[in-house]
Formats: sequence, structure tokens, C-alpha cells
Amino acid sequence: MAETAACAPAPVRVALIDANAAARAVVQGLLQAEGADVLALSSGEEALQALAGSWRADVVLVSRHLPDMGALELLRRLRLLPGCAMLPVVLITGDDDEPLRLSALEGGFTEVLVRAAPEQLAPHLRALLRRQADLQRARILLVEDSPAVAAATAEVLAPLGMEVEHALQAHEALERLQHQPYDLLIVDVVLPGALTGLGLLSALRSRRDDLAELPVLAYSSYDERVRRVEMLRRGANDYLTKPIDADELRARVTNLVRYWRLLQQVRRQHAQLAHQAVTDALTGVYNRHLLDEMGPRLVRRAGRGGEPLTVMMLDLDHFKDVNDRHGHERGDQVLQALAQRLRDHVRADDLLVRHGGEEFALLMPRLGADAAWAQAERLRQAVAQQPLAGLALTASLGVCVWQPEAPQPACAAEQAAEGLRHLLRQADQCLYQAKRQGRNRCEMVVVTAWP
Repeated sequence: MAETAACAPAPVRVALIDANAAARAVVQGLLQAEGADVLALSSGEEALQALAGSWRADVVLVSRHLPDMGALELLRRLRLLPGCAMLPVVLITGDDDEPLRLSALEGGFTEVLVRAAPEQLAPHLRALLRRQADLQRARILLVEDSPAVAAATAEVLAPLGMEVEHALQAHEALERLQHQPYDLLIVDVVLPGALTGLGLLSALRSRRDDLAELPVLAYSSYDERVRRVEMLRRGANDYLTKPIDADELRARVTNLVRYWRLLQQVRRQHAQLAHQAVTDALTGVYNRHLLDEMGPRLVRRAGRGGEPLTVMMLDLDHFKDVNDRHGHERGDQVLQALAQRLRDHVRADDLLVRHGGEEFALLMPRLGADAAWAQAERLRQAVAQQPLAGLALTASLGVCVWQPEAPQPACAAEQAAEGLRHLLRQADQCLYQAKRQGRNRCEMVVVTAWP
């Protein structure tokens, strides 16, 4: 049976220490505007007394100049208080001086903020609170066969505001990991059952998805070099020995969760950049970069399977008149509406690309001649029967269907790319023929030989 220690979302609690009442009020107002719970203090001693008591801070902001002690002295004494060893402490200073900033970071401050106008300081405070809130929302899976030890570990981690779930055995943890998102796995090396802590770690690292990189903190009662090395060799990110020091556990957990969150952020940014690299900025459909990458693969796949591959070129008729009469902004709206219209009428496996200007290319796997002609007509009618951005327009289509007579031998990527270019040229020639024949029509050619 699994146990869960759930933490309800709560505002970030900030201890703000600044002797300047006016400056303190400005920062306090900015923090509260972001939903933070702020305890405003005017001296170091006042702050130490408050933080040694029942009020728990998630982050401390301290001015460089205090009436009773220096900021570094406050930081040193703060670190000695129970539960404050890993508390983020941010220095606020009016000196935008690089040596001072480096000296403060070297002295142990988590971050340095330069005091500035409210509109300049607000984004930095917002980012600080967001990072802290992200940590509080972290989910940890603790794999421990002793309910008492698990409860004690969850209690140690409670000040971090993270959600801690408990699994008694490794196989139960593996099942949970495959169906629920976590930010950290804490696992005891010695576990009962067929799957031990070592086995769980090996199973996790052998996966071929993002879960294989989930950070793992391993711990054990055995303080042996060989055991530590084996856990690290199997892929543990960090290792602790029982009995566990509370501050050390919180420090290692915080570091690993921050690593995972940063990795997730980098992945999202990479995916966004990758998407932007192959997407047309105006219409949102794919661009020619993806056509050059995916098109040859579709050609090779069709050849290997002896399956048809249809290539279409669609071009709006008299699109130049739209720009001349209504302006380029209206022309852009027309292209956006056309792209959406086409998306609504193509299959999930079809590749839709803005080929240039008002011309779109479509690659349609496993679409034979009869079905290709019917689909081309549907697309032509979809454009003609309903206005695009309020304008009645038509489109012409050129269609080339490659229908191999038999499965083709494997070919090199360069050959497939040349084959794709040939099919596109054939479809383009059909498109020009449709234009010459009066527009708002489809023309098609079927080829059976290797293109």
C-alpha cells in the first residue's frame, strides 16, 4: 500500500529584511502583487528571532546594509538555524558592481538582485518567486520498505513544500513511474522482493524515454565504498548514508530537483526551437526544411513497400490581385485561412508544406490514382466553395501519383531526395497545365517507374 504526503498549493513565504522603510515598502508591494506572503523586517536580529520561531520562510531577501550587522554576518548566523541550511537567501543591493556580486555569491548568497525602479525589479522578483513555487510543486517518489523511516524522511522534506509519495517495494515504484510524473526518485538500496533498489535503478536507466534521465538519490545503512560506487555506476545521481542528516538531505534533494526542472526547461526550449525550424511562421504548417528531411523518407518507404505515393501542388489563382487590391496584410490572412482549410481536409499521415508564396505542397502516402484525384477535387472545392478571409478565391492543383509496379530495392538518401524532386517537378508541371487550362481545376499524371 502506498502512502502520500500531499502539500496543498500555498503562497511563497518571503522574509524581507531592509532597514529602509520606503525601499522595503516598494519591494513588499511588488512581492505581494505576485501573491507572496511577506514578512517585512527592519534588522538582522529581528529577522533571526522571527526565523528561529514558528514562521517558516521559503526565501529570504536581505538588504546589503542593516543597522545591526552586515548581510554576510546575517547569512552566516541564519545558516546555523534549524531548517535554514538550504534556505535561499537573496542579497538586494543598489551597487551594480560585478566584483561585489561575485563576492556575495562566493560568500554564500543564492542570488544578487540590483535595486532598481519597480518596473525593472518586478520581473526579477517574479522569476524568483516562480522558481521557488516550481520547487514547492515538485513530486518525489520515496521507495522505502520501512514506513517509519519513510514518514521521518517525508517530515524532513516537509519544509521544502514538496509532495512526497511512498512506495514499499521496487516493483510498485516502477509501475508508478511509468504512469505518473515525478521530479525525483529516492530509493533505498536494500529492498525486499525480487526487484531491489539496484534492480530498480538499472530498469530505470535502461528505458528509452525521458524517464531514463529522472534524477535518483540512493541511500543505505551501509557506508561502503564498493556499494556507493556500484550505485553511481548504475546511474544514481547522488548517494546518502543512513542515518541521514536532515539539512544534507534537503540540500541534495533541492539540487536534484533543480537539475531536473532545468533539464525539462531545456527540453521544452529545444522542442520549441526544433518546431520553429521546420514550421512556416505565417501559416503554421511545415516549411521546405521539413519537406527536404521527411520527403525522401516517404519516397524510400513507398518504394520498399511497393505502395503509391501522391504529391500535390496547390496554388491560389490570381493571388497577386489580392495583394494589389487589398494589401499584403489581407493577403497574409488569406494564406492563413487557406492553410487551416487544407489542414481540415488532409489525413493525419499527410505532409502539408508551404512551398513558397501562395503555393502549398502535399505528400500523401498510400494514396492511389483514383483516391488522389478524388482528394484533389475535394481540396479544390473546399477552397472555391467558401471564402478565404472574406474573399472568394479558387485554386489550381497539380497531382503526381507514383505507383511502383513492385517493391523497389533499398536506395541511398541522395537517390530518394532526387526522386522526390522529380515527383515535385511532375506535380508542378501539372499545376502549370491546370493554370493554362483556365485555373480552378486539377491535372494529374501517374508514373510507375522509379522517379
